[in-house]
Amino acid sequence: MPFTLQAKIEAEHRLRELLRSQGLPQPDEVEYGHACVRFLFHDSKTCVVVDLDPSASDGDSGSAPQ
Repeated sequence: MPFTLQAKIEAEHRLRELLRSQGLPQPDEVEYGHACVRFLFHDSKTCVVVDLDPSASDGDSGSAPQ
């Protein structure tokens, strides 16, 4: 299974370090999904989702809902 707990922990550590290095607030909650990690920021009502799927494309293959 490519979405290991270790991969999710590494993604969390990397995002937390990025936020710290830029002087940005840390997330209020972190949720480990099946193939992603979600970072929730309550005050700004923001969610950052890190997709761990290595087969996901970086391109514009998806479209926004209309």
